[in-house]
Amino acid sequence: MKSNKLCSVVKWLIANSSRLILALVLIFSGIVKLIDPHGTEYKIEDYALSFGVSEFLPMYAPLVLAIALAMFEFCMGVNLLFVINRRLTSTLVLIFLTIFTPFTLYLAIENPVHDCGCFGDAWKLTNWQTFIKNVILLTSAIIMTMYHKLQSRLISIHSQWLVSTYTWVFGFVLVSYSIYTLPPIDFRPYYIGADLNKQMRWDDSGNVPPISDLIITDPVTGDDLTDSLINLPGWKFWVIIPRIENADDGVMDKLTELTDYCNNNGYQILALTASNDEMINNWRDFTGAEYEFKVVDEIPLKTMVRSNPGLMLLSGSRVVNKWASSQIPNASELDKPLEEISWTSNTDSTLAERAGILLSWYLIPLLLCTIIDRAWMGIKMYREKRNRI
Repeated sequence: MKSNKLCSVVKWLIANSSRLILALVLIFSGIVKLIDPHGTEYKIEDYALSFGVSEFLPMYAPLVLAIALAMFEFCMGVNLLFVINRRLTSTLVLIFLTIFTPFTLYLAIENPVHDCGCFGDAWKLTNWQTFIKNVILLTSAIIMTMYHKLQSRLISIHSQWLVSTYTWVFGFVLVSYSIYTLPPIDFRPYYIGADLNKQMRWDDSGNVPPISDLIITDPVTGDDLTDSLINLPGWKFWVIIPRIENADDGVMDKLTELTDYCNNNGYQILALTASNDEMINNWRDFTGAEYEFKVVDEIPLKTMVRSNPGLMLLSGSRVVNKWASSQIPNASELDKPLEEISWTSNTDSTLAERAGILLSWYLIPLLLCTIIDRAWMGIKMYREKRNRI
């Protein structure tokens, strides 16, 4: 009798431990992708290029796949945490990991892309580390699916639809905001407040610095201008255009106003792009751009700002602010010197503070919903017990 009870307790512990491991990993992986969908989009493009299928994919396909993957991981993670539709959720997660684990083994062996992108820029894993992680998760998924009836619910069946619907809506709003503007949490080395000089500096132990691939060259002479441009004192605007052929040309009026503002106040403005001279001249003819162009590899440009074009404001070597194409300041916002504008004196909050603010938008309503549900179930059980007596 005691051995059977002990066996049941062990099974319950194993099933729910496996569920919690999967839930937390999927939620973390999903939320990171929701915060930075363009980062996942770029990683999918890298995979497509390495497998030779990029030319067969529609231009919007990588972003759609990035959004779908982020939504699936986040919502399945929350479903596992709250034990919503436990049999269906367990089966879907098992199928997902059954497909991706052999794929990560192939990546570990062939190494076509060095970083899998599972956790974006928040936590980078090698391909072998990713495979080991997926083996552990697949094992947990098998155990969890075998004992899905032992999973302990955190919310009643009648309230599951509310948590599930709220999760999907929150995920969709967050990923839409991140696409339209910039990631609300920036895990990259070009975050607001970063000193590019420090980010590019090698330490005594020889560790690779956070920024090791930024090289700014003159398109005419080919000279390396990286140090001189970064160390140039004063205010400077960098227009980031990874690929001119894919850039949003609807911002040309704002960029013209910004150029006039910089010329009137003695601020530097230049554009950084990976496109060739022909595309640069086409952009100049089409937009009337009067700012200089410098050439940078596409990868660091995509890392600087998740927008095409995007805008960075620097004071010396420090990143003061960044804007997506939808947020570039217009003439009404550029009515006085930068020293007197509020967004130039912003001090960047810590990563923990930004993460706490973001999570509070999701967790506080969810926590209230859970408390109300538990209270209601307690009252209901009390009434049923009293009626039986």
